[in-house]
Amino acid sequence: MDETNVRVNSLKAWILAARPKTLTGAAVPIMIGIACAVAMYGWCGIRVVPAVLCMLFALIMQVDANFVNDYFDCVRGKDDRETRLGPKRACTEGWVTLPAMRRCLVVTTALACLVGLPLVCFGGWEMVLVGAACVLFCFLYTTLLAQHGMGDVLVLLFFGLVPVCLTYYVTMP
Repeated sequence: MDETNVRVNSLKAWILAARPKTLTGAAVPIMIGIACAVAMYGWCGIRVVPAVLCMLFALIMQVDANFVNDYFDCVRGKDDRETRLGPKRACTEGWVTLPAMRRCLVVTTALACLVGLPLVCFGGWEMVLVGAACVLFCFLYTTLLAQHGMGDVLVLLFFGLVPVCLTYYVTMP
């Protein structure tokens, strides 16, 4: 998407802030979990509703993580416009205001929780703990852990083991 002429808090600004190119990183582990369940039980043997819920939860959490990163890196001055490598960040560029991003963080986090909550019906109350961990570490990644060399561990867990294993678990009959 073209990054020129972006109006403050416009739809274009929010799409750029959501970083759609990163959504595959959230979708692929879910697809692997589904593929494992299909390999074991066949297409007719898996539960589709939890598969869809897992995918939606993962995609919303990815956008939420991008918003968290955008907001907190801007507040801390980590996204210097002169030395930044990679795509521009919405808050630092002024495309999205900090108060709007804070409100959106509440909305996307709540939406992810709302989408993930029905997984309790398929995986038990433990899914609440998993969801809470996902939300907690979504925030801790940017605000604390990435600065202390723990970012890669979180990526391995929350973009690997957790989504693959739990998607498989809730989709199996």
